[in-house]
Amino acid sequence: MSTDMSTDTERWPTPDAAYAKAPGIVREIGWTAQAAADKPLGTTLGREFWLRKAALLDRIALAEEAEGRSRDVTGAAEHAAARLMDVDDDDTDVICDPRHYVRQQYALWADEQ
Repeated sequence: MSTDMSTDTERWPTPDAAYAKAPGIVREIGWTAQAAADKPLGTTLGREFWLRKAALLDRIALAEEAEGRSRDVTGAAEHAAARLMDVDDDDTDVICDPRHYVRQQYALWADEQ
């Protein structure tokens, strides 16, 4: 991953573009819950888990923000996005909105699936 991040639209996709290939929210809730439940106690969850969880929470937060009720879920989305940035250790020096980073990384990941 490159640490040369700009603010152009190619680097920071819109939510619609980033999540165009995403499964439904209910399906992703099931995937993240199952992925967490399947890990033995003390096992570190991998990048895919944190990426998908952060994207899921971002999508839920976007829906809540559109309806004007976003406090709790927005904070959870920001926390999960920051956790993804921590997992992507080589990108932690990037200064950007963590949720934009999630959208960028999710779009890149989804294109590889």
